[in-house]
Amino acid sequence: MRKTAASRPMFLLTLFDREQWCPVLQTRFEVADPDLLRALLGTDSNDDANFDRIYDLDDAEAVRLAEAFGITLDWAALDYPDREFIVGRVHPIQQAPYLVHTGYELPLLLDGRKKLARFIEAYPPMSFDGEDRFDHWVAAGRLHKDVEVEPFKDRTENKFGWQGTRRIYYTAKGEEWRVPASKLLWDAAARAGWNEHFERIEGMLFGYEDWQNDWWIETGLSGGGFGGMRLCCAVDRTGLAWIKRAGYRALPPIDGPTLMLDFYDQDKPVIEQATRHEQANAIALAVFSVGDKGALELFAKQAPPWRLPAASIPELNTLLLRSIMVKPVQGALTD
Repeated sequence: MRKTAASRPMFLLTLFDREQWCPVLQTRFEVADPDLLRALLGTDSNDDANFDRIYDLDDAEAVRLAEAFGITLDWAALDYPDREFIVGRVHPIQQAPYLVHTGYELPLLLDGRKKLARFIEAYPPMSFDGEDRFDHWVAAGRLHKDVEVEPFKDRTENKFGWQGTRRIYYTAKGEEWRVPASKLLWDAAARAGWNEHFERIEGMLFGYEDWQNDWWIETGLSGGGFGGMRLCCAVDRTGLAWIKRAGYRALPPIDGPTLMLDFYDQDKPVIEQATRHEQANAIALAVFSVGDKGALELFAKQAPPWRLPAASIPELNTLLLRSIMVKPVQGALTD
């Protein structure tokens, strides 16, 4: 079946300034010929069927892509010495009716529009990409920095060599109180379970306006949850009945040796995601959010999609931040 223009995927070409550590110019473009895009991105994209990854381009590669998709590059406006081009699919977060802070943390902090930035990274290394640009302004007295390091409980070697997590906080001077407030918030959420009320408080700590928090929470409730990693797994009729009996607060035990998990993408058809999960007679996707730290520790030895040992499902259930959402597969009865 030939795709209509409305069904063509949208991509974003971004000029990223490493000095300011944020995008400075962006343009959207449609891709009617995925093979053409793949040829321009090179062999790194061969195993990325849906172009879910982000690709870095040098100037020459950006020129070729721009010519292929009818994009005009105004080089006079692109005069950033330490620049790089990035291309990737338009992310649902970019549909928000306001500027989401992700990717713009540094200039927004310096401008006073963002009150708190938090980064959660596995280590080693003991720094994240771009941390030196933030630290430049710490040394200049414009920003405050706080770092919290927590080793994994299970210190066995994993394929990435990770040993634990770092939480890095930045605020403008005078806003340092937001760091302990954020830590207290997450301590409370670890005991009570993350919900829209914690989400609102975190948005307020970050510096979002009330109407922005309202939109975010309404959208988050309809999309599967807040915070952490949003994952999914396919379930059959028996598994779905078990989830319902558990009050949508736990994933069911399984007969097989492993449970396949993957990131949930609300822009992809449910049936497309369900068929990837190796679950016979799947009638629905279970969509849920888990805490970042616990997920990093539980999944550190694998890359997505994850195959979680059946015996680890109870541990995974302790990491759930809120109720499980059920997304029926088209044509399947879930009653």
